[in-house]
Amino acid sequence: MKQFSTLCLLLVFVPKLFSQTPITLSDSASISLMTVVPGEFVYSTFGHSAIRVKDPVTRFDRCYNYGTFEFEQPNFLLKFCRGKLLYNLDVESYRSFEYGNLQDRRPMQEQVFNMDQAQKQRLFDLLQENYKEENRYYKYDFFYDNCATRIRDIVQETYFHQLQLDSSMMPADVTMRQLLQPYLDEKPWLDYGIDLVLGLPADRLASLANYMFLPDYMHHVFSRAKTGDGKLLVKSERNIPETPMKKEPFKPSPLDRPFLVMCFVALIGLLSMANPRTERVFDSLFWFVLGLAGLVIALLWFATDHSATKNNLNILWAWPTHLFFFWRTRRTGSTENYFTVAALTAALLLIFWKWMPQEMPMPALPLVALIVVKGLWRRYWKKDAA
Repeated sequence: MKQFSTLCLLLVFVPKLFSQTPITLSDSASISLMTVVPGEFVYSTFGHSAIRVKDPVTRFDRCYNYGTFEFEQPNFLLKFCRGKLLYNLDVESYRSFEYGNLQDRRPMQEQVFNMDQAQKQRLFDLLQENYKEENRYYKYDFFYDNCATRIRDIVQETYFHQLQLDSSMMPADVTMRQLLQPYLDEKPWLDYGIDLVLGLPADRLASLANYMFLPDYMHHVFSRAKTGDGKLLVKSERNIPETPMKKEPFKPSPLDRPFLVMCFVALIGLLSMANPRTERVFDSLFWFVLGLAGLVIALLWFATDHSATKNNLNILWAWPTHLFFFWRTRRTGSTENYFTVAALTAALLLIFWKWMPQEMPMPALPLVALIVVKGLWRRYWKKDAA
């Protein structure tokens, strides 16, 4: 019985002892940045980054990935919406990492860092420290704290913040929102949705460090970066797989063009004014959807920790208060005053659309114009239909 108890204790504590034992990399070890191309799913739209640590002597080959989260977290959906979801550093075998990405048809680029033994060990030790249970979790921020910026920061820390970063190939005077655009050209509805929910912070000019919140840009910056003693940070690169994967060209249908769809909605709204019953149905739906959009914008602004959704000027045309008026088809003084103010505000917004400090979504223009027509129609021309 005593021997059985001793065996149980060993089974419990020995793995923990080994997991806490520092690992020393051999001279043959290499550390590299893995950059994964964007994928088809929303969460993979902007690509992904990870760090690979490979040591053929000890057969250690793992990827450190800061972009994971646990669906089992309590109140997962609420935390995600409120910007309070904890992401974490995950470690998986390189084989698993490569297989998963290639299965999703997401090629990778590997950049092997030009490090001496001490620098490799320091970076590896920092990763191991980050992977401790008390350190691995962090609150995700789309622009400033994500899977790419975490790697940027830990590499900088490895070199005691003495890396020389070259920004000469970066586009000048570009905002954070504009940096996203190339990734959204083939996802027009996602582009429209992102422009609706991102506020003024997305229209700040990007600094060199800001560029690196996107994995592709971090790859480009690291490819030209130099260490404090003038050596190139990256000594070699390779594509995985070596043969490029074929990709079908994007051929948008009419339904893949949000501006045209919104123009069609606006046209239906104008035509509905020819029939009082049709107009009542359309107006109720129209003001309800606008109010719902305004409520989402307001919640993302005031009730979440998402820094990118603050100060969103789209609330100037998508008022959450429409939810208190969308069913009011009967003409009363307060109702007509409300819709008149909404129309005049939308008219001013149309005039200053191009000069707004926030880049406003073009597909919303037909809707804003319809707000002007609908609001003024109710007050000045809809006499007989009241």
